[in-house]
Amino acid sequence: MPALADGQTRPIDGHTFNPPPRKITLSVASDLLYDTNVAHGTETAARLRDIEQEDVRSTNVAAIDLALPAGRAAFTFLGVVGYDAYARNDQLDRERIDLSAGTKLPLAFCMFDGDLHYARAQSDLADLSLVPNAPAEAAANARTDRRADARLACGPAIGIRPFVSLGHTETTNSAAARRFQDVSETRYAAGLSYANPVVGVVSLVARRTSFDYDRRPPDGSLGSPRFRVSYAGVGFDRRLGARLQMTASLGYAWMGEHDARSGRRLNGLNWDLASTVRLADRAQLTVRTSRAIDAATGTFANLVRTSSFAGTIIYALGPSVRVDATASLMTRAFDAGALPQPFQLIDDRSQDYVLGLEYRRARARVRLAAAYRQRDATPDLYDYSGFLLSLGVRYALER
Repeated sequence: MPALADGQTRPIDGHTFNPPPRKITLSVASDLLYDTNVAHGTETAARLRDIEQEDVRSTNVAAIDLALPAGRAAFTFLGVVGYDAYARNDQLDRERIDLSAGTKLPLAFCMFDGDLHYARAQSDLADLSLVPNAPAEAAANARTDRRADARLACGPAIGIRPFVSLGHTETTNSAAARRFQDVSETRYAAGLSYANPVVGVVSLVARRTSFDYDRRPPDGSLGSPRFRVSYAGVGFDRRLGARLQMTASLGYAWMGEHDARSGRRLNGLNWDLASTVRLADRAQLTVRTSRAIDAATGTFANLVRTSSFAGTIIYALGPSVRVDATASLMTRAFDAGALPQPFQLIDDRSQDYVLGLEYRRARARVRLAAAYRQRDATPDLYDYSGFLLSLGVRYALER
């Protein structure tokens, strides 16, 4: 669902001691988004993309959200299906699909967690590099993600538990000029966790991730097809209190030695901190910061290191009306490889400021939000600023 229409806060992901409460929610939503810079670049970049900078997008979605606990086991499902339609840039019209299913199963002295995820939508143009001599390919691209994760932890629910996990993700692009950036990602991890109702969950983890760009030419003209990133760190999870909830991780990540064509090392500290605190009966503050190394699927690069910082404050004016404000900063450093490419994105720094007003009554919700976004990048062709205005309506049935 569009970010401006659906708010700027998300629940903190991670371990919980108790299964989720039973929930069945069916909803429909409609959103109108006015954007002064759909191309997410300079006027020259907009012309190269064959994009009208100013546009209005209409998004209509239907969603189902399930949480079905059964003793120590649980099943969850979240499905969102909709369509984005632009008034002027109809080449960006695209389905919007986001499906997630998860299960938690007790197996003797162990607990198994499994997750499946499928998502497909038009790529954000801020994440797409320009493609020389291919304006249509430069913009109209559907990104599809397929992900599966499994985790097995054995031992007492309270105390020390060893765990192992395995995950795999396939990311593909619909535009022919971008398919050399299709990537498969395989993750292996193992570690120890200590769980205590008073302290929370503390864990030690070692992980290795392989990124395989299987569609790159075998002659290496577009760079090496495989990269590996290793990680070792600690994690902390405490989400038991009603007033303060927190998850955090800190570790060191380094790229493998065999990626000889890599032009930039992204080694260094990685982290993820998310915390929500109730400041008073009417106010809530959420902060999140993270740094991670990931695949680069929309721009010519091997890997990208993304650092983000965000804070959101929500204040309830009454039982039905609340206001929220969000400020965020994101910086990205791309390992673009040893072979220079036209319009190659090297670095960028983005700032977002969002102010929202939401009215809730019974099963209906109406949200109005305004935002300002700015990006400074290397090269300057990707610099942009823009204003956004969003009006969203949602109707939900819950039981």
